[in-house]
Amino acid sequence: MDRDVFLARVGRSAMTAVLPEVLGIPDRLPDLEDEDLQTLFRERAQDVDAVVHGPVGRHGVPRAVAGIAAGHQCRSFMAWEDLPASGVASALTAAGLTRVEGEVPVETRMEHQLGYRDLDLGVTGATAGLAESGSVVLEHRPGRPRMASLVPEVHVALLDLILMERTLVHWAHKFPESVANTANLVVITGPSRTGDIEQQLTLGVHGPKHVHIVLIK
Repeated sequence: MDRDVFLARVGRSAMTAVLPEVLGIPDRLPDLEDEDLQTLFRERAQDVDAVVHGPVGRHGVPRAVAGIAAGHQCRSFMAWEDLPASGVASALTAAGLTRVEGEVPVETRMEHQLGYRDLDLGVTGATAGLAESGSVVLEHRPGRPRMASLVPEVHVALLDLILMERTLVHWAHKFPESVANTANLVVITGPSRTGDIEQQLTLGVHGPKHVHIVLIK
């Protein structure tokens, strides 16, 4: 089919398409057998090559993150402004890492973004942990740049244990406003994975090669 004809047909369909009605949200989810969510999360996260630390007290988080940075010989970092533990950025700066800002200046946009190629470490919080898949949920908004979890080779997610849920469905059922009110919601399950034609998996091609999750008690 001719390219212009195909694109025109897609455009017409997009303008006239009607979304189906959303089914009502059930009052409760089916009952499941009790699980130790922390243990299950750790097992499933390790199954997908993530490294789980802790749980540590809130005061111990900066030291834990600095230790991860040192282990990967990181020289630069990007961090969310509203991390669930204070002092992380200061600890990384004190360890000699250079902080890279997530906000892109309009005047020097290209030069700023080219600097992301050398960004080593990204530190984010997490909206939820999903025990059955070992995943973390991230909500992005001003002060929470997406680049922090997508661009660096090493991503550290700080997860408060009180935010642990069984599955994505359980979290979304409990917090429907989080799903409805964010423009960018990301579920991260281990490092980036890419498969080639020979079905060989490679880590870190389209995202972080190393994912660390620090549990906070």
